Parts: sequence; C-alpha cells; structure tokens
Amino acid sequence: MYGLQRQAFLNAAKRGSGSTSFTRGLSISQSTIPLDGKPTSFSTILLRDACACPQCVHESTNQRLFSTADIPSDIQTESVDIDSSTGPVNIRWQSDIPSFKADHVTTIPLSKLRQLSTAGGPPRDSLPPRVLWSKEPLNLPDYEYGEYMKDDKVLYDLMNQLHEDGLAFVTDVPGKEESLATIATRIGPIKDTFYGYTWDVRTVPAAINAAYTSHDLGFHTDLLYFQQPPHIQFLHCVQSASTGGASVFVDGYKAAVDLFHSDMDAFDTLSTVPVNYHYNHPDANVYRTTKPVIDLRPLFIGEKRYTRLSEYIRDWNELSLRSGGEGWKDDMFIECMDKINWGPPFSAPFSSHAVSTHQDRVGEADLEELNDKVERWHEAATKYNALLQRPEAQYERKMKPGECVLFDNTRTLHSRRAFDMADVGKPRWLRGTYVDKDPFFSKFRVLQNKFE
Repeated sequence: MYGLQRQAFLNAAKRGSGSTSFTRGLSISQSTIPLDGKPTSFSTILLRDACACPQCVHESTNQRLFSTADIPSDIQTESVDIDSSTGPVNIRWQSDIPSFKADHVTTIPLSKLRQLSTAGGPPRDSLPPRVLWSKEPLNLPDYEYGEYMKDDKVLYDLMNQLHEDGLAFVTDVPGKEESLATIATRIGPIKDTFYGYTWDVRTVPAAINAAYTSHDLGFHTDLLYFQQPPHIQFLHCVQSASTGGASVFVDGYKAAVDLFHSDMDAFDTLSTVPVNYHYNHPDANVYRTTKPVIDLRPLFIGEKRYTRLSEYIRDWNELSLRSGGEGWKDDMFIECMDKINWGPPFSAPFSSHAVSTHQDRVGEADLEELNDKVERWHEAATKYNALLQRPEAQYERKMKPGECVLFDNTRTLHSRRAFDMADVGKPRWLRGTYVDKDPFFSKFRVLQNKFE
C-alpha cells in the first residue's frame, strides 16, 4: 500500500515537470540506472547511502560506520556497471566521503534498487497482513504448552496468529508460579511495571484497581495511562470461578472500521481529539498521558502528512485512480491503524488542549471550546462503544485452570463478566504479565527468517 501511495503521488507530481529535479532551489545530482529494462533515475546521495560494504557497515554488528550527513552534497557517480541482467550494480564515486579511498565501490543488488524505486512511507516489514474479525465466530486453534515451549514452529504459528488476529490461547499450562514467565519470555523480556514482574488478578478488599473486584469489567486497554502501553498481555488461569467470570474479547480495529463506514465524522473525532488518562494514587503512583482513542499510523502522500483518515483516503483515491490504480479497498484500513486507546476506568477530566484565539475573553472562550470538544467526543464515543457491545462481534471464553490467553493489548480490547464473590473456596485467580512491541516483533522477524 505504501509503495503504491508513493508511486501514485510521484506519477501525479511528475506531470508537467521537466527533466531537472529541484528541492528547495538546489539541483539534485542523479544517476540513471537500467532497472528491469527501464532507465530509472536515483539521487546519488540515495545510492551512496545504500552502500553496505564492509567499509560502510560493520560485518558483525551490522551497524553503520558512516553518517548520511558525511556524504558530500556534490557527490557524483564516476562509473555504473551491472554484472549481468540479474546481477548487482557496482558504482564508483567522484567526491566520495573524504575518509574513503578512491577505490571504494558500492555494490547494490537489483532487489534493493527495486525496493528503493517503489519506496513510500516508513520502512515496511514483509509481515503477513493483519486481519479484521468478521461476522463469523472466531475459529482459532489452541496451542499446547509443551509444544509451544519446545517447538519454534509452534511458537511462530502462535505469534503469526497473534499478529494477524490479535488473540491466542495456550493450554495445559502447569500450575506453577513460574509457568507464566516461561510462556512470556519465550517471546521476549517481560515488561516490569509497578504491578510487578508478574501479578495476580484476585478479588481483594479496598481494591486499588477495578480488576481486583468481582464486578463486571468493561472493555479496555491495559496500562492506558502509560505513554507506551504494553503490546502483548498474558493471563494464566490458575483458578476459575464456578459461576461467571468469563473473559470477553473484541476487535477494536474492526469496531473502528465499522464506525468509519457508518459515521466518518465520529471516526475523525475519535482519531484526532486528545483524551486524558491517569492512574491516580498520590501516595504510590501517579501516571498521566494524553492520546486519541484511535491512534493512526503516520499517513503520508509524498511529503504531505494527514491527521484525518477521511482526507487521506480522498486524496489517495484521487491520485491512485489518476495513475491507473484500483482505488481504496477495505483491507487497507487495518494498515492505517496503530493502537486503540479505550479505557473508561482510566479516564481523567477533560481539558481543551487549545490555545484561545479570543484574548479579550480567554476564560469564556476556553470553556466554549471545551464544551464543544466534550460534546463531540461523547457523541462519537457512544457510537464506538455501541459497536464494541455487539454480541456477534465478541469472543467469549470462560478460561479453565491451565489455560493462558495472549492478546494484542493495543488492538484487542478485553473485559470480564461479573462473578459471585461468595464463591467459597474457589475465588477466580488469574496471573498476568506483559511483553512490549519491540521484543515481540524482533522475535517474530527472527522466526520468519527461519521458516519463510
């Protein structure tokens, strides 16, 4: 999608332009290289920056030994040779980085040049596409603990499911206290928080968290008051309540896409209006953060950045269709979304986050802006909440002792049905922990390189 959006923009931008390229009044030195039978122009700085020879990239650390800022602005190609129709391109330079010798050669595979020629947006992994939940009930396989711990292919299959669907279950987990940590660290280091390395969800008197009560717990994102909430949450069922206490999950992305289709303005409100969240225990922990309910990934067409998905899709469609593309498709929505920040228990009082333009009546103007913001957000949030509550959109499972659920905390919202606190001798007991996004995707890429 990102390559197409960039190409659509470039095709449209090239119309009517001459052969010389300019950026802020400066001429760009370019080199033309035959690529798949077509002459393709690359910036010489772009080509020099792509060098991965041992002088430029350390062979064991895979880290760069030069800075892009070191490349002289007047660098030019001295020669460009291609070994064969499929071989790499070898480039010698004029005015190379001063510390490099005259015999320095940059060798770039054709596959890398193809990637550069269609590049757009941030670097993209070759990860499988994420999949929105459909109207059909989820039919996801479970993973047996022993196989999960010993077989990397089983681990990869589970992580692939977590990435695509946002939900997976491990069964036959030993009841030992350390079992949860073994499941989590199989993926990556545990995220230690003020709740602990691992933590227990049990009913306690004078609870400091709604999870520690027996009441119904609505859909939410955990640790929403953190700047970066954890990516994967793990909940190991040690003991289940005899009545009630089922875990319920819903695809926050799917509800957001459905909201876009039913009320575009409501979607734009939830993806642009900042909301305050906090964890407010002044004697122990005070966390505060501000973010929209629907966090979008950076949306670019060329150098223009969009904050409203509706405007991005409008321009994307126009440019794509003009360049012969097929236009926007529903499966593209999910690639535009990053996180769902939905946490009614953690909501803090609203504030306007606006600079008043009415200096003669600052207080009154600020209040007007805040009133308008709250009313717009409330209307949009009510519609989104209604989509979350649809029974057909939910996945419900009363976990048995020895089962552990893993879910994408930034996409898959979770809740819990109320249970009877007077359930003598069988209090509901889950043990939980978290793993962040970076270690999850690092492990996922390693396994992908191994099995794909």
